[in-house]
Amino acid sequence: MRGGRGRIGGQRGSLGRGLGAVLTVVVLGGLGFVAWSKLEWHRPTCELVHPLDALGLAGTIDVRLRDSGTGLSSSRVEIESGGTRTVLASAQYPAASWRRSDTLETTLSVPLRPLEHKIGEGPATVRLFADDYSWLRWFRGERPLLEQVVTVDLTPPTVEVLSQQHNLRLGGLDFFVYRASADAVRSGVAVGPYFFAGTAGLFADSAIRAGFFAVPQDLDARAVPKAVAEDAAGNRREMTFHAVVKPRRFAERTLELDDAFLARKVPEILAASGLAPEADLAAGYLLVNRTLRKASEERIREVTRTSAPAPLWDGPFLRQPNSAPLAGFGDRRSYRYQGKIIDAQTHLGFDLASLRQSPVVAASAGKVVFAGYLGIYGDTVILDHGLGIFSLYGHLSAVTVTVGQAVARGDTLGRTGETGLAAGDHLHFSIMLYGVHVDPIAWWDGKWIRDHVTAKLELFPRATVTAQQGG
Repeated sequence: MRGGRGRIGGQRGSLGRGLGAVLTVVVLGGLGFVAWSKLEWHRPTCELVHPLDALGLAGTIDVRLRDSGTGLSSSRVEIESGGTRTVLASAQYPAASWRRSDTLETTLSVPLRPLEHKIGEGPATVRLFADDYSWLRWFRGERPLLEQVVTVDLTPPTVEVLSQQHNLRLGGLDFFVYRASADAVRSGVAVGPYFFAGTAGLFADSAIRAGFFAVPQDLDARAVPKAVAEDAAGNRREMTFHAVVKPRRFAERTLELDDAFLARKVPEILAASGLAPEADLAAGYLLVNRTLRKASEERIREVTRTSAPAPLWDGPFLRQPNSAPLAGFGDRRSYRYQGKIIDAQTHLGFDLASLRQSPVVAASAGKVVFAGYLGIYGDTVILDHGLGIFSLYGHLSAVTVTVGQAVARGDTLGRTGETGLAAGDHLHFSIMLYGVHVDPIAWWDGKWIRDHVTAKLELFPRATVTAQQGG
């Protein structure tokens, strides 16, 4: 019996030791899990959304914070100026559980508000502090994740319009000459949501700049052009100047669509644009006339974002020889299919018809910046004529120039055709100011160019060195 009790006691001892080992493993595992969850060694990270060299009256400090472990617990943005520290913003991010917060990433946009905080001009230091929910945060000590020396600049640049007469029709453009202070990094004319940059380096006086501005056809004649100058700190000055914008009514036209036209054009354009075929031809047409039209204009704006910093044109622009107009600039078009209006768009150029596959010539001297297929415009050539002026030649059956090629007035660019969204052989001709379509008629008029552009360029002595693109 004693031997039996010994064996039972031994078994109980072994069982106890086993349970103890399991319990130890569980406890150690639990402690390890907690340590892994809450003893995050790495601090949060941050990055500037945009460079932070100067701050102005409306300046903001934009930073992106991340913590992929225990999540963000707090953030604080300070600025030290003139020996005084000012907290610009602070935030707490509540814990979602014992392990972490739900805020793993956030973007802060903190306004400077210098008048409210009594921050003066001069050098300053921006500091960003942030912490997470790691238990180690109590032992790390506080130090900034970001420390950036900046210049606080609260004085806007100056701008003065020097040209006196600015007369244009809705959908047209005019030329202006102005003086901007040396601290202006971006200047030109704002008209509603549009901005047209001026160009520096045209005149012997480096402070004098010039450029075109338009009142686009989708605005109202009551739109007020404003001269604008901005500095590196984002300070902005605006001033109105004398500009007479004459109203106009654009023609209204209804275009009939039939199945034969849709069957001929829709699959062709979708395929050429790399889009999937559409079984419903009417739906495919709307995809072309709306979505692809918008994409075509976005591509044009990309191509025309920069321009030669001096005039390349030579006198009045040449109109397509022996051609008759089929449609004008700004025509308001309605599209009718099976007795119903299914869409409405604005025609942004002139349609000029001549003999089938007639040579298409350059309206003036310039440089080829695009030569290829362009959505609704089909095979297209775009020329840069300097100072933001571009011409577009669409629906071509052949393109005979290449990007980068310099052309003279009257040089052949290709042949007329009906590629893209064209019902028949013709040339679509557009004039654009940095991608914004304007009425081409003025550019066919030598007197308009002399009175509105050349005369203003002769107001002040011209520079003898190559002009540089301005802001």
